[in-house]
Amino acid sequence: MGWKGILGFDHGVVQAPLGPDISGPELAAAVANAGGIGLLRLPDWPAPDRVRDLIRRTRSLTERPFGAAIVLAFPHEENLRVVLEEKLAVLQVYWGEFPRERVDEAHLAGVKVLHQVGSFEEAAKAKEAGVDGIIVQGCEAGGHVIGQEGLLPLLPRVVDLVSDTDISVIAAGGIVDGRGYAAALALGAQGVCLGTRFLTTEESFAHPLYKKRLIEINCTDYTNVFGRARWPGAPQRVLKTTFYDQWKNLPEQETEENQPIIGHTIIHGVHRDIRRFAGTVPNATTTGDIDSMVMYAGQGVGLITEIIPASEVVKRNGRLVKAPDPMTQVAINGWPGW
Repeated sequence: MGWKGILGFDHGVVQAPLGPDISGPELAAAVANAGGIGLLRLPDWPAPDRVRDLIRRTRSLTERPFGAAIVLAFPHEENLRVVLEEKLAVLQVYWGEFPRERVDEAHLAGVKVLHQVGSFEEAAKAKEAGVDGIIVQGCEAGGHVIGQEGLLPLLPRVVDLVSDTDISVIAAGGIVDGRGYAAALALGAQGVCLGTRFLTTEESFAHPLYKKRLIEINCTDYTNVFGRARWPGAPQRVLKTTFYDQWKNLPEQETEENQPIIGHTIIHGVHRDIRRFAGTVPNATTTGDIDSMVMYAGQGVGLITEIIPASEVVKRNGRLVKAPDPMTQVAINGWPGW
């Protein structure tokens, strides 16, 4: 079962890659040290030296294995090359094709591949490619959401799809604690991928006000208001902040390109302006009108009431799943005699 670990890790808890640089070395290392799968979020532009530096900084903080994540919709070949050269434990890919020849290339370097999908059709392609794990993302997830199906109907279909293989299935979307973990296991998953919960941790590189709003606001919405020019056709789930409520009906022709600059930030060492309606969440370096910036969050945000160490997220999930209530145990293992 998932709590016994997946892909050679102690636990079945995956820390989602949080963009643009929210899941940096501190967060990935903290998750790795706790026995989970920590993932660095790599730049969305060619930056091999930066990638190598991120990996080496993470290795200075942990002796445990960890991974990195690439968004396939953006230039990634140079960054991918560094991941393979550095022989990370795991490569997570998302939002694009990653065929068998690329998976084979990763395997030759000793790197396991997780492909995050949002539909049954994408999962079938990932299975054909021979990946090691499939992260099934439901539309309950925060940030950019690739599919429109809920996790509950999609997850068991993917579990059935790969039942004749050794591919691990990992559930993502709205999962915060051990109760969600147990529910995912009951549907056949071997692990869970948590985003918003790890976003609201001490090691997360999110801006303090962003973390504060995640504790205060319980509602999210599925929208395409933010980042339309930079990443068209990439809807997102966001916190229903006061700013969002004021602008949620933004006309389709409006994008961030013709909007005023509302702040400044440093992302992977690069200074950038932030325009209104940009898809860039505020990290710890960001200055300006923070409350007018996008704040991604999944539907499970209402279950998050405190900022805690990332290691505690891994431990709490493990504790709750190891000792579920009797009916959850039945859901996971079946009635005696089944």
